[in-house]
Amino acid sequence: MMMESWIDKDDKTIRDDIISIAKTNTGLSNFKSTGVLRGFLEVIAAAVFFIYKTAINPVYSNATLDGATGVFLSFWGLALGVVRKSDNRAGGNFTGHSYGEGSIPEGAWIVVEGTGLRYKVTAKTAFTAESDFAIPVAAEFAGSDYNIGSGIPVRITRVIPGLDSVEAGEDWIVSPGENTEEDDSYRERVKNRWRSQTLGDTKETYKFYAEAVAGVRSAKIIRTPRGPGSTDVVIASVTGLPNEELIEAVETALYDHELMGFDVQVKAPDVTNISVAVEYSGEADEADVALVAEYYVHDLGIGGRFTIKDLYALYEPLGLKTVEIISPARDVQAGEASIIIAAIDVAKAG
Repeated sequence: MMMESWIDKDDKTIRDDIISIAKTNTGLSNFKSTGVLRGFLEVIAAAVFFIYKTAINPVYSNATLDGATGVFLSFWGLALGVVRKSDNRAGGNFTGHSYGEGSIPEGAWIVVEGTGLRYKVTAKTAFTAESDFAIPVAAEFAGSDYNIGSGIPVRITRVIPGLDSVEAGEDWIVSPGENTEEDDSYRERVKNRWRSQTLGDTKETYKFYAEAVAGVRSAKIIRTPRGPGSTDVVIASVTGLPNEELIEAVETALYDHELMGFDVQVKAPDVTNISVAVEYSGEADEADVALVAEYYVHDLGIGGRFTIKDLYALYEPLGLKTVEIISPARDVQAGEASIIIAAIDVAKAG
């Protein structure tokens, strides 16, 4: 039976339809695979399939906001004034520990042990003996993978007389690394922009303007019992917990759009602390194994659930001989306005 449309159809379906049309319109029935007429129709079918595959199907599939991807989705966003967030590099200050006097040259590399993550020293840094000092660094490439936690071991790749060690401290990040916004989160922001055009202080309105601020990874809007219009705007940053500067930036964005007339408070999420202990055997470095757990916890977001089986699944690509998640002993559910923060301990068995 001939299709009414060739949208998203395979080449066989289109070819069979074209042969059926030829038989109907010409009255001929002999279209053997070795015949001249069949060869002519095969060429037509191939051309039609190519046109649909490369031109018509992409336009058709991107004709709706839900179906649009890539640059087509960006066009939808720009029509409503929503710009896709771009990537940027992480930057900040590692901490050096010295036993003597010396200096670290600009351009020196500091690496995360066992990974391909590298940071360049951005300015010559002199230090005195027996001191702790700041080393300005910038990630080699853009992306949130470079927002490493303080438990991840780092080292400088050259011998620096007087330098004992380098570490990533608790608050080493000054400007967090970000990835180019993915289609799903961008599409949701575009939808929230559309919803925010209705009158009133809707949750979608607060969510859109909060998440439009650079450095905000997600926002959760919670109505509170403090009184009419009472709302908490709980935000998570691309590094986890937001600092005061980011909270103030979101407050400013809401004020600028006249959304702070009621009892609205911008807050950091509450914290659910857990300990993640992993023991494994295999060729992978401890840093690689630790980063898998760190990224998993980070991506849980506000109100996320730590699921042990999901973390096990993330270790499969590493090809470990054995892996055991010793703690937590069971799944952990964060509260509605909470994020999970993990202390991660990785040990190589035997």
